[in-house]
Amino acid sequence: MHAMWKGTVQIAKIQIPVKLYAATEDKELSLKQMHAPCGGSVSHLKYCQTCDAKIEPEDMRKVYDLGGGNVVEITEDELTSLAPPASKTMIVEQFASEAEVERLRLKKHYYVGTDEVGEEAFRLLQASLRQSRKIGIGYVTLRSVRNLAALWAQGEGLVLSTMLYEDEVRPMAPVYAKSPAAAERTAVPEAHLLVFDRLVAAMTSPFEGTRYVNHYDSALRELIDSKIAKLAPKPAMGADQQGVRRGTAHLEDLLASLTTSLDAVTGAGGDPFAQQDFGQTH
Repeated sequence: MHAMWKGTVQIAKIQIPVKLYAATEDKELSLKQMHAPCGGSVSHLKYCQTCDAKIEPEDMRKVYDLGGGNVVEITEDELTSLAPPASKTMIVEQFASEAEVERLRLKKHYYVGTDEVGEEAFRLLQASLRQSRKIGIGYVTLRSVRNLAALWAQGEGLVLSTMLYEDEVRPMAPVYAKSPAAAERTAVPEAHLLVFDRLVAAMTSPFEGTRYVNHYDSALRELIDSKIAKLAPKPAMGADQQGVRRGTAHLEDLLASLTTSLDAVTGAGGDPFAQQDFGQTH
């Protein structure tokens, strides 16, 4: 795995050399747009809505829209002057309890690795955060952008997550204030809560990420594969090739049977909770 950032984590006077590795990757298939009559690729050109003409890069400016047709122009030099200084150090400014950091504030995640140099300090930090259930908060500059970041223990390693700032998180209260029953909201009846707790307990099991599949992505890949197969030429087969084909067909039938069986076990058909009747309590 390629490290996308190398630097140090600084805690008071302690500096720990680290490397960051992307912890997630986007597996979504990308479809491009095509001009149907000629099959050409569709480019996204920039046009001026006033002149109805194509705009060249050198004719573009960045502005802040004040409304009413009024704008304030911001030059590239001004943006450059505001950019954070290049830094390869995350300075941990404080530690906080895991429970105090809302999950929805965490954005992008990176695994934190280290070299032999600083390995002992790295392990000490990881063990301390894991045992105390604390998170280190500070700033880190990634790709010329200064980010608020959280450093926390995960399993036997550390994870660095970029964070949303306070004004980027919308308050929850207005959502429930608009609820029709907000004015009449009362405490949840104990009997109802007891039954619902039993339902939750009955449906509780160890989380296994492999159990949840991106069904749309799988179906799209299958559709693309089927279309590719139809495009491939099918040469005539001799007697020897036909024998091989029969053997291949047998393997394909076996694979299809295995796939069907696997789908039955891991899909909705084999999921004991998929058949759960939420209208009844056992």
